Amino acid sequence: MLKKQQALRRIEQKIDHRLNWLTGAESAPLDVVSLIPLPACRIVWVDDPLKIDGSADMEAPIRKLDQSDAEAVVFLGKVGLGISVEHLQKSETAQYDGIFLILDQEDIYTGETLDLPETLCVRLRFRGSHREAPAQYQKLLAYIAEHKMQIAGFSREVTLIDYGVTNDTEKFVTEICIPVTYE
Repeated sequence: MLKKQQALRRIEQKIDHRLNWLTGAESAPLDVVSLIPLPACRIVWVDDPLKIDGSADMEAPIRKLDQSDAEAVVFLGKVGLGISVEHLQKSETAQYDGIFLILDQEDIYTGETLDLPETLCVRLRFRGSHREAPAQYQKLLAYIAEHKMQIAGFSREVTLIDYGVTNDTEKFVTEICIPVTYE
């Protein structure tokens, strides 16, 4: 009984995290590049070059993330795509280098994880999903060049609002963050 109560408490905390995330996504300004501190986090990373043309293209890579004997951790707003520093530096943004799962503090995950430190990022939130992202990357890369910054890590692209929340594609919101440092 105690284990079930603890599991329910973890699920409740995860739902609270997602609701807070959604509230932020709905109220965030769109199409504005900003410089933000991205908090430290723990992720599961799968190296898997992939091209996303539609939501169905995410299914197989997401299954790779959830191949753990842990409780289900794939949860709304926690799955993202990344482009390597090398590809970002060459403005190669049509293909992703991997997929990741952001773990909440209370997530139980027995597989290999990466601890990412807090980092300074340029961030852009836009109306749309992964298919519209390449043009948004160009805006971020131009901002980075204009402000004489260096790319310091892989991009973190997450759909904040998509089919998990609404079927209205006009309401989809995606966020791209690129870690940076000043030259």
